[in-house]
Amino acid sequence: MTQKIIRALTREFPPPPPVPKAKKTDNAVEGDECVEYETLRNWAMVTMETMEQRLERYIEYFTPNLAHYRNMVAAFEHEMQIGLEAHLSNPDVWNPDVCSFKMLDACIDRLPTGREKGIYYALDFGGTNFRVVRAELKGRGKLSFSQYKRSLMSASSTASLNKGLMDSRATASQMFDFFSETCKEFMVKMADLKPDAAQKTELQAGFTFSFPCTLKSINNAVLMEWTKGFETGRSTNDPAEGHDVVGMTNAAFERFEVPLKVSAVLNDTVGTLLSGAYEMNRDNHPPCLIGLILGTGINAAYFEKEALAFGYKGNIINLECGNFNRELPSTNVDHELDFAEAANRGRQRLEKMVSGAYIGELSRIAIVKVLQHHAPPYAWKPHSLSCQHVCTIMTDASSDYAVTENLLSEIWNHSFPYAQLCVIRRLCHAIMNRSTALSAVVVAAVARKTHHLQPAMGGVSCAIDGSLYKCIPFFQRVIRTYLDAILGKNISNLVHLLPADDGSGKGSAICAATVGASKGSSGSNFFR
Repeated sequence: MTQKIIRALTREFPPPPPVPKAKKTDNAVEGDECVEYETLRNWAMVTMETMEQRLERYIEYFTPNLAHYRNMVAAFEHEMQIGLEAHLSNPDVWNPDVCSFKMLDACIDRLPTGREKGIYYALDFGGTNFRVVRAELKGRGKLSFSQYKRSLMSASSTASLNKGLMDSRATASQMFDFFSETCKEFMVKMADLKPDAAQKTELQAGFTFSFPCTLKSINNAVLMEWTKGFETGRSTNDPAEGHDVVGMTNAAFERFEVPLKVSAVLNDTVGTLLSGAYEMNRDNHPPCLIGLILGTGINAAYFEKEALAFGYKGNIINLECGNFNRELPSTNVDHELDFAEAANRGRQRLEKMVSGAYIGELSRIAIVKVLQHHAPPYAWKPHSLSCQHVCTIMTDASSDYAVTENLLSEIWNHSFPYAQLCVIRRLCHAIMNRSTALSAVVVAAVARKTHHLQPAMGGVSCAIDGSLYKCIPFFQRVIRTYLDAILGKNISNLVHLLPADDGSGKGSAICAATVGASKGSSGSNFFR
């Protein structure tokens, strides 16, 4: 299996068929563009591929080339260095023409030791649900946790509004009061708060707030603007945009007498790194210095020992690496997908080649291009094939691929013959395989940047969260194969991959335990 993949890595892309030189007809004059019809007809016949030939050509397009991917590792690592230098010269402004990474300051200057103990809470808000997590840290990298989730549409105070708490007529106070009420309900349920009794002990909480913010310190994040359809407060004199989400949360806690205080705000990638660093300490593994999200999107964070020299307040840097655009092995399928994304055209190029949000659409476009007129009408509909569908197709072990046939019959209203089911399966496999290889490039580059890839340093651990990695065994297995191929097995063995769980929940609570309520300094930054 390993040797087969590595042999596939080293294959070169086939050259296009040569275009015939124009041959003048007998009556052509100087400068005449007429060419002999027979010559063009013969060339056209050469370029008329069968479905099998088109399939092999597209499989080759998506097959990783080892030399190219090693160059990408070097380009990725170089881009990180450029980002550090750009932050030193102008820490408040991101210029994508200088560096495709945002290289954001998480304002966290330490990693958990694994010895932290106590009860900490985490707030997780990034969509239509609000989640509260209670984590009991037991030391030695061990913890237990419980959670409680509520839909924003369940808030009674905004039941008359079309979009509930997301509506422009809903106030910031109504939203953060809803957060406070939810936390209070959960604390009572977990016996951390007794109803109608004075509470003397104030518990610390971390807040994973997944909207664009200006991060002024670890406990001060000003909401820049709502995204994902939120408009809360825009038509009121009590807006959320332009205000500190930590301050608004803590103020709501005081109004409702909730014994919680948000002491840290972060994103899910940083939370994954912290969660991995805490739990890693219970085993004999190298230090966890990298957090990676491989799910609907892709992102990485890492511990940079020299961060302070480049103007950072903390040592953990959130790359926002989905926008990477150097040395990418783009195909016509990638260009077509990118062009169709009008609001995001030309951006997030790496994410569009790797993440679960796009794997289904990449596969659909490739399938249509190979099947051509054999593709049914519904297959031409954008985003009609999802990443989950691709996973089902790849893991179909039924005879004659009956599971795949039933799935495609359901979503595309068409019954494919066995030969075409094999074509579809191979294309899905090739695109998922490339996603895995590109993910290995990210791990390899960031691991090299930590300067721990040598026996004397003991290696480095990378905590990985996200549905692509956790839910697809193929991804977990093959990413290691590509790390071996790109770095060499002796070096690759120094990279320990750790499946992480709930970076936005457990990681946020661990962050509160790590930094405490007093951390914070002035400055500004952005995170998403």
